[in-house]
Amino acid sequence: MNKARIIFIVLTIYIFAAFGWWTYAHYKNAKLISLQQKDVLEMRCYKATFDIQGGIDQQLFDDTIGLRTFFDPNYPDLEVVFLNNFIPLSNYMVRPKLDSYKSLENNYKRQLWMYIMEGIVMMLLLFWGVIVIYSSFKKELLFKRLQANFLLSITHELKTPLTAMKLYMETLLKRQVSPEQTKTIIENSLIETDRLQEQVEKLLLSAQLDNHKYQLQKQSLNLSELLEEIIANFIRPRNHSLTIETNIQEQVIVQGDANALEMIINNLISNAIKYGGETSTIKISLVQTNQFTSLKIADEGPGIKEEEKKLLFNKFFRTGDENTRKTKGTGLGLFIVKNLVDLHQGKITISNNEPKGTIFEIKLNSDAN
Repeated sequence: MNKARIIFIVLTIYIFAAFGWWTYAHYKNAKLISLQQKDVLEMRCYKATFDIQGGIDQQLFDDTIGLRTFFDPNYPDLEVVFLNNFIPLSNYMVRPKLDSYKSLENNYKRQLWMYIMEGIVMMLLLFWGVIVIYSSFKKELLFKRLQANFLLSITHELKTPLTAMKLYMETLLKRQVSPEQTKTIIENSLIETDRLQEQVEKLLLSAQLDNHKYQLQKQSLNLSELLEEIIANFIRPRNHSLTIETNIQEQVIVQGDANALEMIINNLISNAIKYGGETSTIKISLVQTNQFTSLKIADEGPGIKEEEKKLLFNKFFRTGDENTRKTKGTGLGLFIVKNLVDLHQGKITISNNEPKGTIFEIKLNSDAN
């Protein structure tokens, strides 16, 4: 990755340098052309002088009127000045008209401004293109890193329950166990099966969301009751030491998909337990106003760095590095949450909890009709 980044920087510098040299070369060329045009104009003065003298010698004209009749149509960019009114045909001077010099100067300035404006426009376009390419380049590198981390995590998440189930089955085959032990082994196998099924369903759901094929089944539902049921499921069978403080407004009615909202809440509470610890305190509030319904879930985890908050809802993204991270996960949970919230035309935000931790807030429209 570092090698690719260095190559990109070197190529960018070369392109800008080459374009800068191109602009400078055109500027110098315009200046050279302007000087050459002035030289040509002055050389025409010499030619006109020779032509006038030849006309006088051949007696083609014998007064100033005849001279001008010959001179003006042939040399519109020049003028003849008579220095002696008594013998004008013997004392005259040919020089460029002032308008001719001004025309050359204006043309030079037009060319110069044209090259400058072209240079500015092309430089801006080039700069914009470099930014777009670099942004795409960074996204590609990030996506490759996320994919690598995802492969490490999903391998662990799928391999662990499979290994456990294989061990349980081998225990039943090779050892004589009591009915109570058999029941325990089967129950543990079912738990690992559920865990494996959960990961597979996450993968399928994320694929559906990615392809915009997931359809909500919206209905009017009591979000307060749904939230209390989910919280009860987390406290009773899973962790007796977990503390969840709630502030749930009664009869919060929303238009939504019950399964999708359940997945959203389950993922956020699971994350709060994962990063806050099973003995931490989680605060959950649900409040409805005329404008929106607000669901907040606050944990006491280590918090999220500001630069990672923008990436948190990306597919496969997880804070930290997969090789050193201790918490389980595949980086699909918050990706699923964000997409399901978007399908509900809602908004999810992240803020810092005090004194530590993170607060996830979901806002949904309060229209229950």
